[in-house]
Amino acid sequence: MPAGEASGRGLAAYLLYPRPEAWAKAQVAPACFLLAASSTGDFGGWRRFGVLWLVLEFLLYAARYQWNDIRGAEADRLHAERRARSRLPAGPTALTAHRNVRLSRAVAALRVLAVLLIGAFCGLLRQVLLLGGAVFVIAVAYEFLRAGPARQPASPHRAASAQPIAVWLVVGLGYLVRGGLGLRMAGLPWGSLAMIAGLACVTSFGIMFVLLTWVLEATSYCVADSGGDWHARPELAAKPHLAALLRSLSRPLRPGRIPPGQATYCGTDRVLREDGRLAAPWNLALFAAAASGAVVGAALARPRPQAGGAVAVVCLAAVAAAAALLLAGSTSSARRWITTAACGPALSGAALLAGMARPAIACAPWLVIAGLYSAFRGWSYRDLVAPGPRLAAALRRPWPR
Repeated sequence: MPAGEASGRGLAAYLLYPRPEAWAKAQVAPACFLLAASSTGDFGGWRRFGVLWLVLEFLLYAARYQWNDIRGAEADRLHAERRARSRLPAGPTALTAHRNVRLSRAVAALRVLAVLLIGAFCGLLRQVLLLGGAVFVIAVAYEFLRAGPARQPASPHRAASAQPIAVWLVVGLGYLVRGGLGLRMAGLPWGSLAMIAGLACVTSFGIMFVLLTWVLEATSYCVADSGGDWHARPELAAKPHLAALLRSLSRPLRPGRIPPGQATYCGTDRVLREDGRLAAPWNLALFAAAASGAVVGAALARPRPQAGGAVAVVCLAAVAAAAALLLAGSTSSARRWITTAACGPALSGAALLAGMARPAIACAPWLVIAGLYSAFRGWSYRDLVAPGPRLAAALRRPWPR
């Protein structure tokens, strides 16, 4: 049995926490809070931040994911990695599937009600209403753009139209909400350089993160024939935001029907490992995230105006952008990790030489951005989705006596 078929979750586990793989996204707001508070020294808002973070990630976003899974239930049921993805369980019959959908809707509604009750009880009703409004306005925009009418079927052979590009951009807004929560609760003013650069960084980082995930997911809709040519399965036509990303890969993708005979599943192919196309959409997002991350890192490191702080900030952004170019263009995993590791001390060293008060902070955004990027470049889609089910299966095994 393939790894992707090895395990699934029951309905109760799904309703408790719909997207286990979203734990990484949930760390964005705490990371921003800790980084900014380390600079401002303002940890006093940690209680309010903790409440709002739990509301955002475990109630609002959980309800939002349930909505997304309900809309995509049929496509998820047909996915090659359906068990590893752990989406809304369909059950053995159509009647069970409809029941599960109704239960998921009810639980999502209860989550929204819980948000309002917690906000009122904790004196944070205005804040939770703003967070809820932001999450669901972005969600509506995302679902509308994804479901928007396409004049022609999605194809990885044509240039990306405005529709998938708009979807790629909208997904970054959720990270803006997360980052804004963490930075603001740490005492950063909205109009400060650190706040503006921080919001640009988390938005670009979010786009990079999602596009790397999606390009790997796009491979799970492909099979390779005996000659090594790739063919897209028909289900990919309903996902233009994924299909358009395949154009930036170096794999030969042939139009037309999947050839008869044995075909190899492409979701286990580590397609990004030796692919160094600088103009790939995820690489463009990397450049923006690295440059803006260096600016927010320098701003939080507290440059001294009399020591040429503005020049130092520009220099650090240039160093990070140059390192991002090396990272994106590298076809070697070892070189990518060396670049990731070497640029961190370089940024902190430059901040120290520029007389910044907290030079260690200057490299933090770079290490997170480049570290995650380098990890993704070495993964396949199966690598990305399988660890959770494998861990769950291991925990269910009886302990050896």
